[in-house]
Amino acid sequence: ALYQGWGDVLLALEAARLTASFEIPIAEEQRAGRRESLRECSRLEQEIARLRAAAAKTNQIPQQVALNLELKQAEAARAAAVARL
Repeated sequence: ALYQGWGDVLLALEAARLTASFEIPIAEEQRAGRRESLRECSRLEQEIARLRAAAAKTNQIPQQVALNLELKQAEAARAAAVARL
């Protein structure tokens, strides 16, 4: 129970970093959903950083447009994952 409590607090701190709201989940379904959403946010943040770097490196306008569209989609997906927290 002690370790589960610490884990819940750490998850709540990580979620609070993104949402500015500290809430410790009570139900196991909430914990699992929060863990999954945090993993998704982390993955999307890495993807966003990769897309921004690729867009900054390319000189061709059509590629920049395509990368920017992918970037907007990834940002929208990240916003949806944050909303699920």
